[in-house]
Amino acid sequence: MSAITESVTEVSSEFVEEIAQPSILNAVVKSKETDGEHWKEVADVISYSATGAGFYMARPVEPGQLISLMLPLPAEMRCYDHDKEFYRVWGLVQFCQKLGGEDEGSYHVGVAFTGKNAPSAYNEDPTRHFRISGMNGDGLWKIEPAKAAFKIRRDVRFWQSIECYVALVDKDKKSLSGAKSVTENISKSGAAVFSSLDVNVGDRVKFICEPHDYSGLAIVCNRQNAKDGRMRLHLNFVNAKFPVESLKLVEAKN
Repeated sequence: MSAITESVTEVSSEFVEEIAQPSILNAVVKSKETDGEHWKEVADVISYSATGAGFYMARPVEPGQLISLMLPLPAEMRCYDHDKEFYRVWGLVQFCQKLGGEDEGSYHVGVAFTGKNAPSAYNEDPTRHFRISGMNGDGLWKIEPAKAAFKIRRDVRFWQSIECYVALVDKDKKSLSGAKSVTENISKSGAAVFSSLDVNVGDRVKFICEPHDYSGLAIVCNRQNAKDGRMRLHLNFVNAKFPVESLKLVEAKN
């Protein structure tokens, strides 16, 4: 039994929520250029959740840009149009990373889902950039026009649901209580996790992800009790980077 497995079995708990694992889908992506011209592209979706998706595109987009997607998202992942073949949703670009190697010339794009309709500010000026300002009652991201240039995140976030275990620890790093959870998104330096664990901002927790052979300490940066009824913990890893390279291997297998 590995050290990580032993840590997981220290505290038994109920599994909080089951979310479908990513599988490759195709999405039609649309947007407008600065000159008002429309463009459309079919993209390979490689990871997704109810609140966002990651996919490969042939053209670059800018963080803060709004784009329209149409994709066959599983019904249980949708906030509306559950009985339709395709899910039409707007996405706010969070990152756009150029790929190398055999995929050189393509881009890895991540978006946060914002809803069925574009905001009025977008209709007035399609080139305007936006930022996340909270969460709507339907569980999707709330956005507002950006007042300054988009600040690129230190690390790329992967919108992938991964089984994990989160445990509150004391000053001696001993587990006090814990719960099995799933991630909403994850990066080298942190994660957003669906969890019922009773913790506060500033608490230290142990984040364990056995499928990716990872165990590390994290600080709770934010705790959101969203209107969709799910508790989200925003964690910042403090002593070990998460091996995001292994996520790409998982994506390729699905």
